Amino acid sequence: GASLSLSCSREVALPPRAAMAAGIVISASDLDRIRGSVGGTVDFGGSSGAGARASAKALHDQSLARSKTWGNTLEGSRRKKAEDRKKKLEVEEFDRQKVDAEEAKIQLDQRKATIERANKLLYDESDRIKSFHSKMMMCDVLAEREAQVGLKGELKKLEQIREDRFLEMEKQNYRRMLEREMKEKETKEDLSKMASKAQKHQLAEYKEKRYREIEDQMLEGELLRRKAIEDLEGERSAEHGRRTQAVNAMQETQKANEYLKQIKAEDALRQQREEEKIQEYAVRKEKMLHLRKAKEEEVFQQKQAQRNLMIDAQSKRLGEMQNDEEERVDRQVAEKEASDESKRLAKQEAKHRWENDIQNSRAAQIQRKQMIRQRERGEDAETAQFLGEWCKVLDKHEQEEIEAKGLAARKLSQEHKKQVEIARQRHESGKRQEEHVSIHARKAIEADTVEFHQYAEVAIKNYASEGKNVIPLIKELREFRKRVLQ
Repeated sequence: GASLSLSCSREVALPPRAAMAAGIVISASDLDRIRGSVGGTVDFGGSSGAGARASAKALHDQSLARSKTWGNTLEGSRRKKAEDRKKKLEVEEFDRQKVDAEEAKIQLDQRKATIERANKLLYDESDRIKSFHSKMMMCDVLAEREAQVGLKGELKKLEQIREDRFLEMEKQNYRRMLEREMKEKETKEDLSKMASKAQKHQLAEYKEKRYREIEDQMLEGELLRRKAIEDLEGERSAEHGRRTQAVNAMQETQKANEYLKQIKAEDALRQQREEEKIQEYAVRKEKMLHLRKAKEEEVFQQKQAQRNLMIDAQSKRLGEMQNDEEERVDRQVAEKEASDESKRLAKQEAKHRWENDIQNSRAAQIQRKQMIRQRERGEDAETAQFLGEWCKVLDKHEQEEIEAKGLAARKLSQEHKKQVEIARQRHESGKRQEEHVSIHARKAIEADTVEFHQYAEVAIKNYASEGKNVIPLIKELREFRKRVLQ
């Protein structure tokens, strides 16, 4: 206790900066007050101080434990809020974990379903499954065909029953028709008897009527004969009248013919007079045409004379104009010849000048070619010397290249040997891998074959239980076994 008090007093004596660096600083009076409130009296002894500290610590721990259960304090409310928040977060986390687990399960189920669907599609796309499914379809078709055949047989039976019923109805109708015909025949016989009686009565009446008609006809014939005699006499008298009329008509015709002849003579005389008049008109018209032609000829000669006068005047004017044109043409020809001569002289002078330029150019070219030839000879000599030296250098380089190529060839042969060894090892490893893969593939094929056999047997049993024809499936399974064995 003394040491603690001394340390406290020392701590109080420390300067402010050192005290702040050492930690929390309290005064001695505060320390005593705290000790008194916690452990009773202040004792600076060793044993009593240790017990006081132990009891104070136990009481402090007890008060802390008790205060933790309080909920109406700030610390308790903060602790409760923190616990509530923690529980809420735990519940939310649990819900999230639950949802995540459900989603993972759903995704796993979806992946499994997708994988199973893909495996089923791949399994169904294989040739043997396609072939077996085609045979299953053939079995279905055969079963459908058998069902159709059975249905057709039942329909035929129904049709036969309907035909039998129809035949029976036809027989009954035929019997009724025969009975009706017999009754009608009896009725007709009765009617025919009554008709025969009526016909006999009518025949007797007809004969009587016919006799009376014959007598009437005989009487009518006698009347007609008499009427014919009277008509004949009337006809004769009419014929005599017609003949008399014909004679009179002939006489009238002769008179008319004579009148016509007289008219024709008058017409001939009139036509002759008209022809004479036409002849006179033609002569007069010809005279008029001759006079018109003479007048037209006179007019034409006058026009021709005027035209000749106009042509002579025009030719005179053209002659004068032609003389002027000839003078102008001569003048233009002289001018043209003078210009051509000047052009010729200028062209000749230009030609002389060009020839001189060409000669000078040729001399310059010859001199330049000689200089170029001399320079080329010097360059050829230098080139020959350089090429000789360069050939020596090239020979040296070629020898070095040959040695380097030999060294490279030896290295390449060693590298080839290594590559051949690596290729052999790779081939052996590939061969072993192929053997391993072939063994696994054979096992997979055997497992797939067993699975296919199980699937085929189940399908055959199901089709057999449904009563379908399973012979195509059995044949396909046998052929598949043969192919597997081969």
